[in-house]
Amino acid sequence: MISKLTSFSLTAILTSVLSVTAAEQKLPELGSSTSRTLSVAQEQAIGDEYILGVRRYLPLVHDPLAVDYINHLGFKLVEQNPDAQDRRFYFFIIQEPTLNAFALPGGYIGTHSGLIAAAESESELAAVMGHEIAHVTQRHLARRLERQQQLSFPALASFIGGIIVASQNPEAGIGMMATANAGMQQAMINHTRENEKEADRIGILAMSRAGFDPIAVAGFFEKMQQATRYLRRPPEFLMTHPVNQTRISDARARARQMPEARNPDSLEFHLIKTRLTNATNEQHLRAEYKSLKARFDDNQLNNEVEQYRLALLSSELEAHADAIAILRQLYLQRQRNLIYLVSLAEAYIAAQQPELALPFLKSELKTTPTSYPLIMTYARALIDSKQAEAARELLLEHAYAQNQEPQMFQLLSEAQSQSGYLHEVHESQGQYLFATGDLQGALAQFELALTRAKNDGYARTRMQAKIEQINQILRARRTRH
Repeated sequence: MISKLTSFSLTAILTSVLSVTAAEQKLPELGSSTSRTLSVAQEQAIGDEYILGVRRYLPLVHDPLAVDYINHLGFKLVEQNPDAQDRRFYFFIIQEPTLNAFALPGGYIGTHSGLIAAAESESELAAVMGHEIAHVTQRHLARRLERQQQLSFPALASFIGGIIVASQNPEAGIGMMATANAGMQQAMINHTRENEKEADRIGILAMSRAGFDPIAVAGFFEKMQQATRYLRRPPEFLMTHPVNQTRISDARARARQMPEARNPDSLEFHLIKTRLTNATNEQHLRAEYKSLKARFDDNQLNNEVEQYRLALLSSELEAHADAIAILRQLYLQRQRNLIYLVSLAEAYIAAQQPELALPFLKSELKTTPTSYPLIMTYARALIDSKQAEAARELLLEHAYAQNQEPQMFQLLSEAQSQSGYLHEVHESQGQYLFATGDLQGALAQFELALTRAKNDGYARTRMQAKIEQINQILRARRTRH
């Protein structure tokens, strides 16, 4: 697993982010009379740069089903936020056992797997995500900067860096923020309290409109407080989102004014929680498997989610026949359940029988042709079934869609390599490396792609544009340092 960012590396990334943004967007001095706040476009540019560092250094969850679920839930809440129009959003999960979620400039919303695991209901998870979405739509970062009359870019780097580091390491984040000037510190603290109240209000309204239980906001904070009251340090979420009894009472009062929840917990919420649950070691994994398997053999494992968990553990321990049998039965009971369908296909692939997954994956893809989990799983099954060219054609249809996951380019390069389109491999690898923040690696790949595209004028134009884009970013970073 990739280790977490240190405060030093985060500072370097944030400084680079700001220098690139200044160079490419020509930001005015933030303390000038002409502009005392970031425009939406400038805020987006900062977020777009920062996500490259997030993808490169943080242990993100790449499971297509988990990625699809968190985005589905996130956009369900976005649709109910009246200020979210014309704003871009991108939701991601960090594989971390700690309880945390945070919003970055530009609509990037991160959630720790530990927070998802700790949520006892989908409404609790929706409460946290609705709150973070509100931080974006209400432009709280820009509104904090508005309070400052003389902010230089180094100070802004320290300020933003402290916020981001605090989401991963509160002590380091607080230390970074302490290096900013005292006036900025006090404005940030005061405005944060105001921002939290506003995000609570808007988040509760959005989740209620989406059919979730608004009382979950107060309930989740109370449970976190009670569960951590004897700890020397509270969880990261409470460090970066301070909670007191007044705030909890306000949230409960607002919730009472909302309609009753229309949507019970979805089955998908509990299944994704199960997919994100990792055994601490192989001994615990085998012990959990043995316990569930014994109950299953005695016809005492009636809980659908526990059956699914047993199937995942069986596949993990290479008991492929058991995994396939359980998942086939679950799928037959709920043939419109995407998680069961993809999981069954994954079990066939793991058992080296990918051809058995192709028919039902192909059929479902006709119904939902843009489904990210279906595209990735079907392409994987095609490649493993020696049909790499069909996988290449499928992936090329979708890889360049807006906000597409970088892993699609990685799989595309594999399909291109195995189907003999070697001249395309370097471009796909370059796209993957660029999207995941490895600019030097991406530059090398695009330069190789350029040399291989001697007779393709359109491809050469594309490569030259990407090479120039990367060189501009690298020049801006060198100038800054």
